[in-house]
Amino acid sequence: MAVSCNESDEKPMAVFSDFSYQVTMPDGDEVASPDWTPLLPGCYPDPSIVRVDDDYYMVNSSFAFYPGVPIWHSTDLRNWERLGYVLDRPSQLSLPDSIRVSGGIYAPSISYNPHNETFYMITTLVDNGGNFYVTCKDPKKGEWSDPVWLPEVGGIDPSLFFDAEGKAYIVNNDSPEGEALYDGHRTIRIHDFDWTTGRVTGESKVIVNGGVNIDEKPVWIEGPHLYYIGGKYFLMCAEGGTGPDHREVIFESASPKGPFRPCRINPILTQRGLDPSRRYPVTCAGHADLVEDKDGRWWAVFLGVRPYSEDGHDIMGRETFIHRVGWKYGQPVITARDEVLEGRPQRERESRLWTADGLVDDAFFIRNPKSGFYSTDADGTLTVEASPVRFADKKSPSAIGRWVTENAFELSVTLDEFSPQSPEDIAGLMLFQDDDCHIVFGKAVNSYGDVVARVDARSKNDRVIEFESPLDDSSQPLRLRIVADGKGNYSFEYAEGDEDYRQLPQTVPASLLSTRTAGNFTGTAMGVYAVAAE
Repeated sequence: MAVSCNESDEKPMAVFSDFSYQVTMPDGDEVASPDWTPLLPGCYPDPSIVRVDDDYYMVNSSFAFYPGVPIWHSTDLRNWERLGYVLDRPSQLSLPDSIRVSGGIYAPSISYNPHNETFYMITTLVDNGGNFYVTCKDPKKGEWSDPVWLPEVGGIDPSLFFDAEGKAYIVNNDSPEGEALYDGHRTIRIHDFDWTTGRVTGESKVIVNGGVNIDEKPVWIEGPHLYYIGGKYFLMCAEGGTGPDHREVIFESASPKGPFRPCRINPILTQRGLDPSRRYPVTCAGHADLVEDKDGRWWAVFLGVRPYSEDGHDIMGRETFIHRVGWKYGQPVITARDEVLEGRPQRERESRLWTADGLVDDAFFIRNPKSGFYSTDADGTLTVEASPVRFADKKSPSAIGRWVTENAFELSVTLDEFSPQSPEDIAGLMLFQDDDCHIVFGKAVNSYGDVVARVDARSKNDRVIEFESPLDDSSQPLRLRIVADGKGNYSFEYAEGDEDYRQLPQTVPASLLSTRTAGNFTGTAMGVYAVAAE
């Protein structure tokens, strides 16, 4: 993701060095089993997985962040290598100004067609195009095609299924036929897909109306996946919305087009109704996908949330978990009734945002970035052109981020150069949930002309927290550090040159950035940000 910055003395520049994101948890030792700890910590929701021979591939939603659709590779389901992004060029992914942060790419599904030895990734670009797919012969090489749009497929969350006889189908969430019976009433539809032409054929058919029991008015049946296992077709879907009532349900049929009837045991995965004070709670579990390993055992990857408080506030958003699948009454079951999942903290880790060779593989931008706004140098610095675009403008700012992966962390950077000229100018660290909910901690100038270390925190309902401390020598490099205590509080420290850190007197509650507060589908991005008035 190397982008060269066009140097100009007229453009305000921020020069950063020594970026560090560090997680240190006292009980965060490496775990012996992947069953109960996040497989992918941080905002990696809606996982979809496929195995081809000895290789597993997995993808996640990316919403209005660019590049889109992170893709992973593993040979053992435990250790995952990031291959980059599926949608890594503008011709594949257009995220224009004003697109919602929780719009963009929803629920990508990855599958493999053995008849043409091709991988498919199908997804929805919400608010800007609808459903499409891309193809690739070898995900390790990352050469995915430009999108093939599917105007015949409405709604969201499409997935592809290829059967042994050479037929293919798309299943997706869509509106009901006629008027909705209640808020959240949705259906699952199936379409024939001709992979030889790459097009949908014929008319769609509703195969699930509402959910397991429409008399109970189930909401948001979505995320469908179709499987053929043991002589039966299984249709697995999420139900209940992505909040605490989220769950996974499953249906069976003798035909891919139904009729589908609910399996004997439903839901097959949920964490609703459990004690909120339990240790290491996982909530909102659902939106799963199944995979058979090389030894014939079945596994499920799914999303879950690790809140930091009993009232459900979280900062990481929806993460990817894995769990062994059992079989009972001829159907898959992911969790037994009232089985408690534990989302333990991750072991100690330290992460960067860039190197001398460019940005790290999991770095991203908010919407499609402006070309040439940053550069990395051999001395390890990152130069960012300060843009007049602020978060509230709902455009693409001069910001580079990656996901927060734990409730407790230390985030730091050195701001080697930045000369704020007006109270609108600031450069430093960011914690970003969306355009309305974010925190900036950086070097700024106040209305009196004093150069300061300033915290600017904003949230829903025009909630604003601002405080600052004057700098003694603004010509010195400014070291900035944000400390998250894991209990819902952020503190802020700064140091001028080689001096010791000084802590600002105020803290900011993490609830300002929580998914519950924002009402969004994403977690919290951390990184660097620079803004200057035109």
